[in-house]
Amino acid sequence: MARPRKAPEDQRTRVLSVRLTDAEYDQVVAMARDAGMLAGPYARATILDRRPRSKPVANLAFQKLLYELQSIATNFKQLADATGDQRYLKWARHVGGHVVEVLIGRDDLTELIQGQMPALNDAGQLVNRLAHAANADQDISTENRRAALTALKQALAPLEKAAEKLPDGGG
Repeated sequence: MARPRKAPEDQRTRVLSVRLTDAEYDQVVAMARDAGMLAGPYARATILDRRPRSKPVANLAFQKLLYELQSIATNFKQLADATGDQRYLKWARHVGGHVVEVLIGRDDLTELIQGQMPALNDAGQLVNRLAHAANADQDISTENRRAALTALKQALAPLEKAAEKLPDGGG
């Protein structure tokens, strides 16, 4: 179902073109990212004196983590559908369910989450390649599957280990 049309007075039809240096543009993009927005809507809000506040670093880190984990879980579901291998569904539930659940509200792990994002992203790309191959009816080699799962386990291990400890440093 398509989104309903906006009333004519609410439609944005005018364009304001602004030239920026590379440094200025990078600064606007960074400020927008800090506010959890795209550069265009951020610039519009700022120009109209509704400058958005930056979101806390913990929220941004968790948003990125959640996006990556959900993407990986989706790819595992696609793998299960394409191959019929139910082990991939277990991985999907683990990554998209359990891992998310144990990390929700763990602001104390923000730095660790940020540090693990590159490894998690790399692992996610490997899982994505498996899903892409399976969806194209290509065989998935044991070596490629093992590499993806090993990379994912290594990326998740520090997060899961840290999540076992209580936020106050106990247990």
